[in-house]
Amino acid sequence: MDQKNEPPITPTKARRRRSRRVSSENAADSVIAIFKRLAMEPVTVPMNGRQRKVPLAAAILLKNHNAALQGDKSAQNNMWRLIERSGELIDQNDHATAGKPIVVPEKVRNTEELLEQYGTTIVKSRPSRTT
Repeated sequence: MDQKNEPPITPTKARRRRSRRVSSENAADSVIAIFKRLAMEPVTVPMNGRQRKVPLAAAILLKNHNAALQGDKSAQNNMWRLIERSGELIDQNDHATAGKPIVVPEKVRNTEELLEQYGTTIVKSRPSRTT
């Protein structure tokens, strides 16, 4: 490109370029971060005859829940899908569907058995000067 043919940059155009740069930096936020920020914005909803502030995500769930209780089939389907995806319908006793636990507790041992297993003893130290 030949820079001689370009018009000079005026202060207004320079400000526009800087502001564009700032907005492109804000656009670098991930979609998840933007969604979380929007979902946590407080909104006022009526609850038990009073106005109460709750996060937008909770307000959406409450609205869906109330509509499902009123017989709205779409809202009922939404609630069932949410329950399924959260894993609430999985039989936790069936290892084939729920998976096995990550941590299995061991038999509780007393101090002597534990020290004997690792071949060590408790070291007694002198009392400190501060006591």
